[in-house]
Amino acid sequence: MLPKKDGFGVLLELRNEKKSTPMLMLTVKGAIEDKIKELDLGTDDYPAKPFSMEELPARIRTFLRPSNKLVSPIMKITDIILNTVAREVYKGSRAIELTPKEFSILEFLLYNKNYTISRYTIAEHVWGDEFDPVTMSNSIDVHIKNLRKKLHNTEGRIINTVQGVGYMIKDDRW
Repeated sequence: MLPKKDGFGVLLELRNEKKSTPMLMLTVKGAIEDKIKELDLGTDDYPAKPFSMEELPARIRTFLRPSNKLVSPIMKITDIILNTVAREVYKGSRAIELTPKEFSILEFLLYNKNYTISRYTIAEHVWGDEFDPVTMSNSIDVHIKNLRKKLHNTEGRIINTVQGVGYMIKDDRW
């Protein structure tokens, strides 16, 4: 019931592209055949409406729990290494000091490399409810500028601006 494509179409598109992003479907379609179809197509959760708004964060937390998959705590792009467990960043063999917000932004962009992430999505992830778009309108841009200064290398920018949309870390190796 989206303007150009329904939820089934979005889900199929993501799954056909082999995206393993957890999917939680919230929809007015509550018939059992719709639920079965969504689950069979690859959605991870399909809460029945009406549901409690207090329930939604609990469902989202289930996606954030560690799974049985072995996922490396080390993320790399060019000569930048980010250790999510130790919360350390290296440029080659040199440690890079990042503020907690800078680290969170870099980590989020690396988890989502090759995808454009909007400023709003970054703000939502890093600041959560503390983000006020009126008083902090350029905070993300300032943090990105500082990250670029700390991470700049001869190969070019690590963090790319997608005009009018947000930011992306592009990894051509994948």
